[in-house]
Amino acid sequence: MPGGYVRFLRGRGAATDTAVILVGFLVTGVVCGVVWWLLVDPAEFTKTRDGSVMGEVDLTKRFAPDGWYAVIALVAGFLAGLVVTWRRARDLRLTTVLVVVGSLVAAAAMAAVGAALGPGDPDPVLASATRGTTVPADLSVSAGVTYLMWPIAALAGALMVLWSSPGVGDPLNPEQAPG
Repeated sequence: MPGGYVRFLRGRGAATDTAVILVGFLVTGVVCGVVWWLLVDPAEFTKTRDGSVMGEVDLTKRFAPDGWYAVIALVAGFLAGLVVTWRRARDLRLTTVLVVVGSLVAAAAMAAVGAALGPGDPDPVLASATRGTTVPADLSVSAGVTYLMWPIAALAGALMVLWSSPGVGDPLNPEQAPG
């Protein structure tokens, strides 16, 4: 049974490549979402008589979710693009499209998992809180361009394989392609 599973994963069909790559990126995005949630120390709002405020230290923490998201996405995206292209480069056009689509799936999964695990919208909590209560800000990405870290890094990882020396396993030459 395990031998059949390994043969399935090493299958040469486009459908197998598509499934393996997209599921791999999805799982990677979910794991990265958990890591993102664990690393970010959310900023906090303090309830006041007139609404809520955020101190200077907490204002600097407002950039942490975007920064950590970018760092995690760059590292994971690069490694994922590298591994996927190295192991599944049977059809370079298909692999490139799947790396881009998979990285977008991973970006969405990371954001969704991080937001689900992190603190929710602070506004309803602040509305019913007493003065002096602190409420954490939600875990989200403020700058939409941050989501592009996944595809940029994944394509950079893929390029490392495509530009590598032929002795390592040339994906342009089917006889030398790994896997």
